[in-house]
Amino acid sequence: MYANIWHKVVWVVAVVASAGLLAPPLFFIAAKKRVVSMAVPAVYAAIIYGTAVLGSLVGNPKNWVGGVLAITMIVAAVHASILDADWKRGR
Repeated sequence: MYANIWHKVVWVVAVVASAGLLAPPLFFIAAKKRVVSMAVPAVYAAIIYGTAVLGSLVGNPKNWVGGVLAITMIVAAVHASILDADWKRGR
């Protein structure tokens, strides 16, 4: 999936620095390379962007949006870091 270690570091840092907002594009690229299924970027997009939209519509009285986005960001960063553990070019 990644050409070298720096490519991996840049993607993981980008996911963390953007608070998870760049997770769906990363996993879309991985899905295009057939590393993950197309459902993975759709699920990340639904959770991340859906939470932000829902939080702005219904309000955020107990800061639940921040918690959901933080957990999703952590999961996405770990998933991005282990994404190419057994990936082989041309598969």
